Amino acid sequence: MELLIIAFAAAATAVLSALAGLGGGIILLAVLAQFFAPVVAIPIHGGIQLVANGSRAFLLRGEISWRAVLWASVLLFPASLLGVMVATAVPEDTTRAALGVLALVITWRPSLLRWRGDRMPEPALIGVGAASGFINTTVGASGPVTSPFFRAVTVGHAAFVATAAASQVVAHISKVAAFLIDGFVIGDHVATIAVGAASVTVGSWIGTRFLGRIDDRYLGWVFKAVLTTLAVRLIATALV
Repeated sequence: MELLIIAFAAAATAVLSALAGLGGGIILLAVLAQFFAPVVAIPIHGGIQLVANGSRAFLLRGEISWRAVLWASVLLFPASLLGVMVATAVPEDTTRAALGVLALVITWRPSLLRWRGDRMPEPALIGVGAASGFINTTVGASGPVTSPFFRAVTVGHAAFVATAAASQVVAHISKVAAFLIDGFVIGDHVATIAVGAASVTVGSWIGTRFLGRIDDRYLGWVFKAVLTTLAVRLIATALV
């Protein structure tokens, strides 16, 4: 039953990410956190999202701004290593509660994460990449935090989705590598990662077929309802 739930969640969230450019990863992480401790859920999530973003980036490869991806990658790995050191040093319930709070902010106060101003200079993505690496390995999902900055350096929705996906590929490689260096045994979770990876590949393919055809308002309603439920459950679990 656990693998079936993860498979469905992985496919559904990949469709959402392909359509909206973000949001699916944080929901999938919240689902995984219902079954695993945060320091286990986060690298499992990294393995699955590596495939999800990789498939999406491949399908939209002609739209990727590689300069933006390169700038954002400069400090990703060092920041990921630092994030793992923090994540493994704090109590599990602290990480679980932090993930729940981040999910609620993303859901109900996304304006706090919005870039303010005109086009952002691409070198500024060095700092965005560093933040991505740290957040990705502490609370597990940086996409909703960093996506507004990629939107600010790309032209058009397809370019934004493709560039954000390519950057997240690098971010998730860094995340998984950092946890492996810390001692995470990926062999213990191969079945979960494989099921999730297969599901997100299908979801990404379906989502890219409908890109631009579904009203964002409907996606927003689904996103808010699902993520709020999962976030409240995470916080409640951490506090009880």
